[in-house]
Amino acid sequence: MAISPSTSASVLRRAFVGIAVSAAVVVVVPAAPAVASDDCTASGLARTVSEVASSTADYLDAHPDVNDAFTRLKGESRPQMRADAQQYLNANPSVRADLQHLRSPLNDLAQRCGVALPPGPLGS
Repeated sequence: MAISPSTSASVLRRAFVGIAVSAAVVVVVPAAPAVASDDCTASGLARTVSEVASSTADYLDAHPDVNDAFTRLKGESRPQMRADAQQYLNANPSVRADLQHLRSPLNDLAQRCGVALPPGPLGS
C-alpha cells in the first residue's frame, strides 16, 4: 500500500507533536526511592506515560487549533518553546484545564510512587 506525501507529512507532524507534547507534558525524573506498589514499576510508569501521550494525541487530533499551536513550536529553543507554550496556555485556560485533566493519571502515579515531575507549562 503506497503512502501519499500528504499522509506521510501528516504522520511526521503527528509524531513531532506527540514527541514535543510528551516532552513538555509527561517527562518524569525519579525522585527519592518510593515504596514499590504494583504500578510503581518501570512498566507501570511506561504504561501510564503511554496512555497519557495517547490521550493527548487524540485530544490534539480533535482540536486542530491546539494541535497547530503546539506544532508551531517546532524548531524553537527549549526556553522559547516553554515560554510560548506558557503564553498559549495562559491565553487558553480551557485548553490548560483539558491537558491537566489528561495528565492526571501521570500526576497520580507520580504522587503515589514518589516520582517528581519536572516543571513545565502545565505544572505538576
